[in-house]
Amino acid sequence: MRWGCEGDASAGPGYRENIWSPALPARHVVNDLLTLPLAQRLELVQSLWDSIAAEQIGPELTEADRQLIDQRLESFLADGNPGLDADEVLNALEQSL
Repeated sequence: MRWGCEGDASAGPGYRENIWSPALPARHVVNDLLTLPLAQRLELVQSLWDSIAAEQIGPELTEADRQLIDQRLESFLADGNPGLDADEVLNALEQSL
């Protein structure tokens, strides 16, 4: 199966016909969705991702995992230290290289 984006030279001509698989809805439904304007396709993708995220069930935690999470939360609540900002961590990594 070949994936690509409109205007993506690597996708080659006719890529839209190549993205269907039996795991997807009927080919005509997929093809109809691909004819939507870009803004509507992006909304559709966002809706799909949101629906996937809503169904996600986290991994089963062991009692040790729960205790560690609780311990870290208690530590944070006690001292209020959120740790390092992501930019600080990335800058430190860049400087160490």
